[in-house]
Amino acid sequence: MKKGLVPLLAVYLLLPFFSAPSIYAESPREQQPKEQTRLLGGEAVISLERDDDIIDVSGSIYVRSGPEAIWAVITDYDNLADTLPKVKKSALIQDRGNVKIVEQTSKTGVLFFKIKFSTKVAITETFPDSVSFKLLSGDFETFDGRWILTPHEENGTIVNWSAKVKPDFSAPGFIIDAVQKRDLRELLEAIKDLAESATTTSNEDKSSAQHG
Repeated sequence: MKKGLVPLLAVYLLLPFFSAPSIYAESPREQQPKEQTRLLGGEAVISLERDDDIIDVSGSIYVRSGPEAIWAVITDYDNLADTLPKVKKSALIQDRGNVKIVEQTSKTGVLFFKIKFSTKVAITETFPDSVSFKLLSGDFETFDGRWILTPHEENGTIVNWSAKVKPDFSAPGFIIDAVQKRDLRELLEAIKDLAESATTTSNEDKSSAQHG
């Protein structure tokens, strides 16, 4: 089987990022009223479109935590294999301040199609608003995008992940699309759970300290 059965953002995505202003949108796609309702109800909203061989995929989720708690999850590069789905290895190999170089190995697939892929990405951090990523090398021709963290009301954040992806292999489009949507949804839901859990624990610790 050819490598790359699926170009998954699981490659994290998440993680590795860098700036590629000419390739991805400068701001997340505007949410429609129905999508806002779904987001605030706790649902991950996923969008995927194709332009020839380029896949434009994005997803958003509402998290009941401030941007800082989410930031701590998505930038914990050395521990992503322990916290995020599909990530098998992740390591920060160069730290240049707000620019990081990260290597990752992820595994994904559907039914009897399984694929393991690796990436090396450059990530540009703009705390606490965005994390941009750009592919340096790996099992994709294109994998560039970013995270955007937008505060919502007092104690919430809308998390948006978007990227332009081009696989370096041939596979049925419906399989690639289905896997990308599923993996992105799982990724966003995992980040939501981790950030909200950390926020709850922090609030409980503060309450205990105040009444201790």
